Amino acid sequence: MARHVCHAPGCLTPVPPKMFACRPHWFALPKRLRDAIWATYRDGQEITKDPSPEYLDAAQAAADYLGGAR
Repeated sequence: MARHVCHAPGCLTPVPPKMFACRPHWFALPKRLRDAIWATYRDGQEITKDPSPEYLDAAQAAADYLGGAR
């Protein structure tokens, strides 16, 4: 089984598949980005591998923020 890691660029911290980021990176995100991820998350999407386009947009915006593309 492939391991799931934090989505912050360069971070290799293992996190549960349901989680977007490790604790330090999650709380480094502005609340608006954290809220956008949870608002668009569908329970079980990490199992079915079918996140919505809205979730993918929110996740990309968060990853860009963490990577410095602000």
